[in-house]
Formats: sequence, structure tokens, C-alpha cells
Amino acid sequence: MKYLATLQSVDTVKALGLINLEAAQQGAYVKYPCHKCGKQAVIKAYGEKKNLWYCPDCKGSGHIISLVMDINQCDWNTAKKTLEEKACFTAGKITKELTLNYELEYDKRLEHQSINADICQKLGVGKPKGKTMLSGTIAFTVTDEGKKIAYYGIRIRDGKHIFHNSFNPELYLLYADRIDPEKEVYFTTDMLDCLKHWDAGKQAVCNFGLPYLSQEHFKLMNKFLIISICLKDHEEEIAFQALKNLQIYFRILREESLSGVPQ
Repeated sequence: MKYLATLQSVDTVKALGLINLEAAQQGAYVKYPCHKCGKQAVIKAYGEKKNLWYCPDCKGSGHIISLVMDINQCDWNTAKKTLEEKACFTAGKITKELTLNYELEYDKRLEHQSINADICQKLGVGKPKGKTMLSGTIAFTVTDEGKKIAYYGIRIRDGKHIFHNSFNPELYLLYADRIDPEKEVYFTTDMLDCLKHWDAGKQAVCNFGLPYLSQEHFKLMNKFLIISICLKDHEEEIAFQALKNLQIYFRILREESLSGVPQ
């Protein structure tokens, strides 16, 4: 993996335990004793800037690979390999069905993307009514094994992804439980592109916009008979990952975004 993919795929708490740093997670961040000054430092546990750390006392900063290098007194390749082999995310999936119910309405931004209202209703996509955590987003209903487990939102004003702490996108592919594995499946990192494929009558899955594929993603994809991987120009790393990890027939398609950020 390139180092950015490593940062995203590593379990933050597990990595800190690997180098004997006591970790306490609070929301999106993990607090731990700074290895430079001993005061409290913080490191991002998921989302954008995952596994980047900062100490407000000594002003030290860096990422999890350089942190392992400093503490273990090892080189870059050794630290990176250690994390990839021993600190990948291994948390279990959500087992209980979500009782929270958002009323999702078809939004003009979906209409502007030429996404049909019927497919949005069928797949549980729309703008939540009322005041919710996902207000101001296009929200997607996430299901696993036929039960609703989460809502996942793309904020309309800036395209930022918003979801509850209990949901880890590394463990799921959007719409994977709706797939007929004997038929061709399309993969994309863009959730609205994924929705457009369904609207066009194609089976499609998405990794929630992550810049990499986790091992759990590959386990799910290897259950399909054939998959077409639709990538943008900046997503070469996913192509390299597919070559290494997919055991089924696949092809890689280069394409421009079918959707883009909601406007």
C-alpha cells in the first residue's frame, strides 16, 4: 500500500497498543500520552486525516507510521509493514437492526443528477426531514443481511461524509446485500455514481468514498462472479489493490464521475 492507504486501513487504538501507548477513544479522536513530552496528545481515529496526531503542549505532530518509527527506533518500511500486518481494523459488524427512522424526501439535487425518485425510494435515499444529525445531507440507508444498520450522509453544502460513530465503512459495501452474485456487479467509490448505476438497471456497490479497499471489502467482492471496477484518474491505488487481492474475474474501467458533489 501507499502510505495514505496504510493510514486509512490501520486501526488507531490497535496501533497505539502495539507500541505500548495507553489509548482512550472519545468520538472521532483517541487521546494518548505524547511520546515527546508526556502530555495528552490526540490522533484521529477515522474519516479525513485518519491516524494523524497532534500534541497541543509540545506542538509535535505527525502520523502513525512516523510515530511507530520514533518509538520502535526502526526505519520507514519496517514501521509501515508492522502496522499493515499487525494493526489492521478487526472490529465486528453491527449485529442489531437500527431502530432510528428518518423520513427521507426526494430532493431537487437528486433530480438535478437525473436520479429517478423511484430508485431513491426503493433504496432508501433522500434528504432527511426535520432536525437530525444528517440534516442538510443526502442520506443513504445502509443495510446488511437484509436489515437496516445505519444511515450515511453526504452533506449538500460541501460534500463531507457524515455518519454515526458505531458505523465503520471499512466493514461494508453499500448495497452488497442486494446483489445477485451470478450477474455482473459495478464498483465505484462515489455513492451517487453507485445510485446512478442502479437507476440504469445495473447492479452496483460502493465503499463509501474511501480512497482504498479494506480486506473486508475484498471478502465481499470475491463472492461475486464478475465485477467491473469504475475508477477515476486519481484512484490508481485501488487498481493495484484489486490486482493483488481479487480472486474473481474483474475489469477496470476508467470514467469521469457520473454525479459529482450535490449542488
